[in-house]
Amino acid sequence: MSSILNVLQHTPWWVFAVFALLTWLGAQALRPRDVPVWRLLITPAIFILWGVASLVIQSTSAPILVADWSAAAVVGAAIAWTTSRLDRIKIDRVQRQVSLPGSTSTLIRNVLIFSAKYGLGAAAAMMPAWRSELALWDIAVSGASAGYFLGWLARLAQAYRRAADRNLTEQVPVSTAAWRP
Repeated sequence: MSSILNVLQHTPWWVFAVFALLTWLGAQALRPRDVPVWRLLITPAIFILWGVASLVIQSTSAPILVADWSAAAVVGAAIAWTTSRLDRIKIDRVQRQVSLPGSTSTLIRNVLIFSAKYGLGAAAAMMPAWRSELALWDIAVSGASAGYFLGWLARLAQAYRRAADRNLTEQVPVSTAAWRP
């Protein structure tokens, strides 16, 4: 128990802030909502920046990590491209809004990726002898998550381009001539 407390005490403050933000964004995704397009970019930006930062920081010690990150990024992008289901979203290009259905997958995905990154970082700090082996896994998780979100963003961009220029908040008038009691 003291080792867990020791790990938590030595965790930088920003890690807790990132965890709180990712959990909050995931909890928001549990219910249907309309969000501005820019807000959909927050979670991908966090994981892409975190993935690239991990690569930059760790790749100076072992250039093989660049290949590891790149291969995992390709796999992550392929997974996102083939599994992203954006057919249930509605895009309002006029208002730059997206209507999203509620889902548990965002919260689960955010917590799983964060936990993997945090766990590998904590393990490397606690077991310095295993640091190089853990770095391969940490970079693979970083690359896979960055690649996943790049693939998801590509799918979103494709759906956004295909969406008609319409305002979803405008009500379409119902013709009284077609209504029969």
